[in-house]
Amino acid sequence: MSLFKKNLYLFILIQITSLAMTSLKARAYTELELQQLAIDFVSQQINTVNSPNSELSVTALPLDSRIKTRTCTSPLQVSSANPINNNRQSTLKIKCLDKNSWQIFVYTRQHQLVEVVTAAKGISKGQKITAQHLTTKKVARHLSRSNQFKSKQFLIGGRSKRNVRVGQSINYNYICNVCKGDKVTILANYKGMTVKTQGEALEDGRVGDNIAIRNVKSGKKIQAQVTNTQQVKVII
Repeated sequence: MSLFKKNLYLFILIQITSLAMTSLKARAYTELELQQLAIDFVSQQINTVNSPNSELSVTALPLDSRIKTRTCTSPLQVSSANPINNNRQSTLKIKCLDKNSWQIFVYTRQHQLVEVVTAAKGISKGQKITAQHLTTKKVARHLSRSNQFKSKQFLIGGRSKRNVRVGQSINYNYICNVCKGDKVTILANYKGMTVKTQGEALEDGRVGDNIAIRNVKSGKKIQAQVTNTQQVKVII
């Protein structure tokens, strides 16, 4: 074998050995990196079954203080010890499969977040609600209530039936879009035509509620559905 070929062979051997040593070089994983691996795994698992518009909060609990930075020469494997879903905890196992072979457990908490309407500033009983009174915040779905407003749309123009402090979520029974004694417009649908007349609310109601209304002109008491602030409809 010529000297050139020997040198070329030696050069290639060195390069192959260098690549092999590089591939076997251990990577160090800090506590935060291990926690993030668990968070990313949970987020990916949940997002595959949830709608793309759902908002998710995933946090990892601190690891045992005795666990120091870990190293591994192979890619880490992440798996779940229990089914992953919303509004609960999960236990993730992170495993290194190199010759040292170690594993740790990371605990996560995941919550699906929903938006609820809260008071941006204090609202007094009987006060008319404006956009400036309202803001929103995100809370875990399991902490929200079915009687909480999720949108500001039907609150604006209504009146508060109680005092509401800053930051307090606004429930359905806190407001009335039509309140007892209010003068309202009655929209009556009759044979494809819409007739307007005036009425007086005999009880409180929110959008969608059926309440008692007195027709100002006829004096008759009718049941009508609240459709907006100071407006109701009835089908004849």
